[in-house]
Amino acid sequence: MPRLSRRPPLAGSRLRHAYLLIADYLTRHRPVWMVSFSLTDASLSEGLRAACAATSMLVLGDVLHQPDFAWAAIGAFWTCLADAAGSNRMRFASMAGFALLSTVCGGLAAYASGLGVTAAAIAVLIFAAGGALGRIWGPAVAQIAILSATACVVMVDHPLHGLADGVSLMGVYLAGCVWATALSLAVWRIHPFAPSRAAAQRVYVRLADACRDCARLVRREGVDFGDWSRHGAHHRSQIREAIELTRAALAKVPPSKSGEMRASLLIGLADAEQVFAFLIAVADACERRRRELPEPRRVVRILFALAELLDASGREIEAAPIAQLSRLHGRFARLTRRLEAELGEPLAASASMRPVDLELDLDTDTASPEELGRALREAWGRARAVARANLDWHSIGLRHAARTGVATTFGFLAVRALHVPFGYWATMAILLIMQPSIATSWPRSLERAAGSVAGGVVAAAIGLAIHSPIGVSVVVFPLVVATMAFRSASYSLFVFFLTPTFVLVAGFATPSAHELGYALARLGNNVLGCVIAFAATFLLWPSRGPDNFHEQLGEALAANLDYLARALRYTGGAARDLERLRRIAGLASNRAEESLQRMRLEAIRHSGGHWLALTALALCRRVAGTATRARLGVARGAEANEQGDAAGSLTAAWVDAARAQLLSTVCMQRPSSPLPAAPECTLSLVEADATHQVQLLATVVEQYVSGGVDTPATEAIASRL
Repeated sequence: MPRLSRRPPLAGSRLRHAYLLIADYLTRHRPVWMVSFSLTDASLSEGLRAACAATSMLVLGDVLHQPDFAWAAIGAFWTCLADAAGSNRMRFASMAGFALLSTVCGGLAAYASGLGVTAAAIAVLIFAAGGALGRIWGPAVAQIAILSATACVVMVDHPLHGLADGVSLMGVYLAGCVWATALSLAVWRIHPFAPSRAAAQRVYVRLADACRDCARLVRREGVDFGDWSRHGAHHRSQIREAIELTRAALAKVPPSKSGEMRASLLIGLADAEQVFAFLIAVADACERRRRELPEPRRVVRILFALAELLDASGREIEAAPIAQLSRLHGRFARLTRRLEAELGEPLAASASMRPVDLELDLDTDTASPEELGRALREAWGRARAVARANLDWHSIGLRHAARTGVATTFGFLAVRALHVPFGYWATMAILLIMQPSIATSWPRSLERAAGSVAGGVVAAAIGLAIHSPIGVSVVVFPLVVATMAFRSASYSLFVFFLTPTFVLVAGFATPSAHELGYALARLGNNVLGCVIAFAATFLLWPSRGPDNFHEQLGEALAANLDYLARALRYTGGAARDLERLRRIAGLASNRAEESLQRMRLEAIRHSGGHWLALTALALCRRVAGTATRARLGVARGAEANEQGDAAGSLTAAWVDAARAQLLSTVCMQRPSSPLPAAPECTLSLVEADATHQVQLLATVVEQYVSGGVDTPATEAIASRL
């Protein structure tokens, strides 16, 4: 927990706090079709940089009376989208690689279009399939490949009939790409620690969100197991993901940039891990003892105060280097002591970890020419090995590439046959929507369709009100800012702002056209593209994720029960191994929940079996919470006596036996022998909770693997939750 400065809150801090409250409210009350939505992930700096790169090209085109500079604006915008976070070398490679690849491939596609529909269709098939195949080499290559393919399907709608036309158009487009690269890497540079600072700040924002949600559950009446389960699944998975992303961002910072800032961020991240563990234990204690709390309103007030403190800590991390991050602020310590007193459990909260405890795979940015050459040869060898491994029809990557190529080509031929204006918007929608599995394609289709409809209405209104090129440039600037800022926060908002942006920029290139027609055409083509992509996902060699939920469930059970057994044996001292087990348990639960969610989306139905699987995973989260209470409570001087330690060891041994029994049940996919008898000695509150949860977990798992849904049994389980 970073130490907070004692300066009075400024107006900017109050505005930031108000923004966080509004973002939290909108996140919890967003429409159901907004699958991805997190306003705290918005990046204003990325938006401003992209807006300056794109709109400067529009202004230059207006000054020179060259409408073709709209292509330079599009190239600059796409290049900013291709920017890969990380070292300057990685960013330059991604942006320059996209600029060259999209220029060459886009020019070939436009030239093929000039030769006729057949040649154009072949070009669309090749480049669309190639762009989708880029996924097999990882996210960075996939981003460049799919954006380059997008450039190809857009440029195929602008046929070139000669070398002079091609050099002129592609030269303008490449100039926009080069300008965006130069602006990002030379003029408007990103501080090496900016991504990791922003990622660390998001960790504290997620912690504050979890704190507020826990307070709401304590305050509400009629809260049941399902409410607490959703709280645990949502917030714990988000916090764990944010922590892992911060670790990855720190690992990408070159060692030459290391120093006090890296140490500060590492200590801040280690403190966040400790606060995360504390909040897990607090949520578990609130769930288990909510009806016994003497003053629930006090608990609510303390939790909201902790949330404000965590928000302030996140702002401090993002703003500047901080000294002495290893000490908790006095206010935080006082609040945790008050919370412990209200809950009636000794939950120790201290930042005892050090930066060395966080193992990072550092990115080397200062390699010698020999090392760089060797690294390039090794990367080329790995890329060839991945390509050979995926040259098989059973490969999900190859089937996805074939499906995307066929669907995009069909969309291109359909809009050409129907003489639909601006048909590249349909093919672009197909490219951007298609995902390797059904579970990820149809939610993206829904978000894109909804965002396009709303964005088309906005574009039509702007087009009716503004007609001058300068006015268009002025309006495009905030639209590009919002498009880039929200691309990581919400795909719906990204498409919503992208729609009027493209409409207005395309209108700049052909000023005689009516913006209302552009907006309506984009709306219709986007819907058409969504329909084709959705149909192709289900009809063309559909790829469902591997049916390995049982394996993921077994891993989650093993990791969480192992963490519980080790926590029950813990008698004090260094807790590094327990922290590692908690992280492993959290990641295993995340993977199992993602696998179940994918399985439910692909089935597009719900069943009692799914309810039992959700209940089992929710109980795994509860087990982890009890384990964290046990570990933190071993600052539990009152319970740390010889009798208590003996009971804890007996309970831990019983948990180990139950773990082996449950893993056998999941592995064989049929009920096995019943659990061994629970310890009969006097148990502490935490040990009694652990015993009850493991017994209930065994009942749920046995019912799940039996295959059928026994209604009386599920009702009995629900009554015990």
